[in-house]
Formats: sequence, structure tokens, C-alpha cells
Amino acid sequence: MEIRHAKGVTSRQARTGWPEGTYEDEHGRNGFSGEVSMLYRAHPPTRWTRIEGDLKPRAIDSLAVQPTDQLDPAGIPERILHNSDVHVYVSRRREAMSYYMRNADGDEIYFVHTGRGTVESDYGPLPYETGDYVVVPKGTNYRIVPDVPDNFFLIVESRKGPVTFPDRGLFGQHLPFDFALLQTPDPQPAPDETEPREYELRIKRADRWTRVYHDFCPLDVVGWTGNLSVYKLNVRDLRGPSSERTHLPPISYATFQCPGFWVVTFQPKPFETAPDAVRVPSYHRNVDYDEVVFTHSGRLMSRAADQGAATLTLHPAGIHHGPNPRAFEAAKKLDRMEAYLVNIDSEQPLAWTQAFTDAEDPGYWATFSDQPVRVDGGQA
Repeated sequence: MEIRHAKGVTSRQARTGWPEGTYEDEHGRNGFSGEVSMLYRAHPPTRWTRIEGDLKPRAIDSLAVQPTDQLDPAGIPERILHNSDVHVYVSRRREAMSYYMRNADGDEIYFVHTGRGTVESDYGPLPYETGDYVVVPKGTNYRIVPDVPDNFFLIVESRKGPVTFPDRGLFGQHLPFDFALLQTPDPQPAPDETEPREYELRIKRADRWTRVYHDFCPLDVVGWTGNLSVYKLNVRDLRGPSSERTHLPPISYATFQCPGFWVVTFQPKPFETAPDAVRVPSYHRNVDYDEVVFTHSGRLMSRAADQGAATLTLHPAGIHHGPNPRAFEAAKKLDRMEAYLVNIDSEQPLAWTQAFTDAEDPGYWATFSDQPVRVDGGQA
């Protein structure tokens, strides 16, 4: 629809110069790239006193999640969120996998929050370090071998199709990164053992496990050719856009596109400096996507204070979210946003597991209101 109307008290330009005494509320479709209207409200739409139901904003300290792979080399990651398109896991592996893995459910994106080591795979060994995205295609044989005990991975599993890159449009071929930066491994078959041994290969399909045993290492590939491989990219290599005059929508920072969801990386950027610029995002209800934000480091511009590294928040579609009431003043005192955050936008509603609930901050929802509220079991 190309028709555009302007009624009542509005800004001349969206995302800038909110009229005095108003709060901008972005009501849009398809994330931030479809039809949209900016509503100018007399009150922040997050001035709530009570929330009852599943759309309550949620936050967890993911460092409180304890997957079995944290203490047991034979353990596995812990699932915290899921729907038919995407599953999200926490892995805290301290030692090398005692088995080899093949995921027949989907591609996996390993985000390395902390740690250093090697992903051994059919394609060869690929070192990983803090800040890496490591993409493992569906059906790849692989094993995680840490060099240090402190490893924390946020794993995003694409259940309906491959991990791809968004169309870059007017940005061209070198933003947000040059494809030449992608690192792939060289084949390096595991050496033959001097003594006979048995190798365990675990295959996951429909979230059920099959164990296959060999008398040789499953990573015995001597060469490969093609356009399917394990690869990695570090967040330090991303070069997202910025604007002096207006706040850019999150889709500008998209890193991966998958069937049913996006992965967006918020990264350090200068704040807008134009006199009428608003440094925090508009309030929005993001009606087409559930939004997950994982804090790798620093603070998002819409927050008033650091929430702590490894904090993970869930903002379901349909309910408002946006600036913390104290974020407006906090943003005025800074020149830059020094932060890296991983954002997952999912079209289908996300369900949470018991591991998520056990690590939850029951008062997170109340931090968005500029009025005192009473937190009692997560409700006022």
C-alpha cells in the first residue's frame, strides 16, 4: 500500500524530533521493513502495572544454565528456547567431546561468547575464539575440542533450511563484511591410532539420538571441493552502517537469514549527533517476530545500565518493548554504543524450557515501566 497519511501531532521525520510530551511508537509489519505507521502517544506504552500471560518480557542469566556438557565430556548442550523453525541452546563444554556429532535436524550457528579451541570436522580443523560465529552445515561430522576450560556457546539451530546471508541491496558486496573474511578449514584426516579403538558417532534426528560405532575416526576426509563447508566469522570483522541524523532499524545489522528467523548482530557504533536525533529506538510491538537478545558485551542503547554479559532476553511479538525509561538520559551522556549483542528474530512464537525458567529474573518485565510496580512472582 502506497497511501500515506499524517494526522494530528506528529514528527516531520520518523525516528527524529519526537514532539514535546509525546512518545513515538512504531507500528509496523515484517519487522521494520514492511508497512508502518508512527504513533505519537501521550504516555510510554510500557507504563504497565500488571502483566498476566505468556507475552510478558523475560530475561535470564544464561550463566545459570548448566548443560550436562559443562561437567561431562559425553554431555550435550541444554535447550532453552524452541519452535518449529529454530532451537536455541547453551553449551558450556570444558573438555573435548568424547564422541563425534552429526546433526541431521539442521544447520547450527555456534556463537562463541567465551572460549578458545578447535572445531574438528569432515572439512578439517577450524580454530575458534571469543566472538566467533562458527556455522556447521546439517549432516557434518564434527567434534568440539576446547583449549581452555571456560567455554560458553550460544547455539542457534536452523530447523527448516540452510543458514544464508541477507540480500545486501544498496550496501554492496563489502558491507557488513567482505565475504573474503570467511574462514574455512583445510582437510586434515585424524592420524591412525597405534592401538585399536572404537569411535562413537552420535546422529541427532527429530531430537532423538542414534549411536553409530566405527573402528576408524569418522573425520577421515583427505580432500573436499564445493560450496558447502564449516566456516567462521568474528564479530570484530563486522562493519555495520551508522547514521548521523537518525536511528537505523535493526534489520540494517542482519548477519544471517534462515527460514523463519534472522540473526542480527548489534555492534559498536557512534550515537547520532544531529540536534533533533533520538538516540534510542522507538517503542514498538514487533508484531511479526519474537525477539531474543543475547548480551555478549557492553550495553544496548535502549537500556539504562549494563545487564551483565550473557544476559538473554525474550520479547514476544505483540507486546510493547523499547527504551528503558532511564535510557533517554543515559544515551545523552555517551558518544558511542560500545556493545556486541546477538539478536534472534523469530516468526513463530518461541516456547521456553524448564532450564530457561530456572534461570529467569522474575522482575525483568517491571523495569520497563516508569512507575513503581510491585513484583510478586513476576507480576504486580
